[in-house]
Amino acid sequence: MSRRISKQKDTLFAYKISSGFDYSIFNEFVRVLKKINCFIWCSKLQILDILNWFVSWSTSSGRKITYEILVWTKTNPTPACNNVWLPDIEYCLYFRESGVKLNDGYSHKHKWYSSGLNVLDKKDYSHPTCKPVDCIKNHLAHTTQPGDLVLDPFLGSGSTCVACKELDRTYCGFELDPEFFQSAQDRLDGFNSRGEMNLFML
Repeated sequence: MSRRISKQKDTLFAYKISSGFDYSIFNEFVRVLKKINCFIWCSKLQILDILNWFVSWSTSSGRKITYEILVWTKTNPTPACNNVWLPDIEYCLYFRESGVKLNDGYSHKHKWYSSGLNVLDKKDYSHPTCKPVDCIKNHLAHTTQPGDLVLDPFLGSGSTCVACKELDRTYCGFELDPEFFQSAQDRLDGFNSRGEMNLFML
């Protein structure tokens, strides 16, 4: 029974994501950020629209931004059917306004991060699209300073907050789904979704 409910929830979640989101939310991003310094995980089909939005905003506002296309490459992707590519890459767009400092450190400057599927985190924190904390830590170590406030308006399982906690960054997050929010809160308190304590998170 629980497996069936979980499967239905994952299907509903995937539908919400695949139907996209209202790009006008980017107006709120640029309103609250002192300078543009943001990462946006997206599908391949969303890359062009998101790039166009930020390039258009940069032109109209007169505020110069640069961008990078970052990827998470998966070493053990799920098998694919004939005549399609393997689902072994997730895309993340990074936008940076002129004046935002990038930190030194060769290991932080790669545009790719490689690991296996994030199966354990998905299981421990009941979220279908957990991103690897080490990947997020690399991004934040490269683009933020100790004590900086990091905003995650799509909190999910709380991976960004965990990365901030480990890097001495302050964090603020929002999550509409009450189950995901509770899971993120429990995670930050050192518990997984089964109520088991993680001594390494305390």
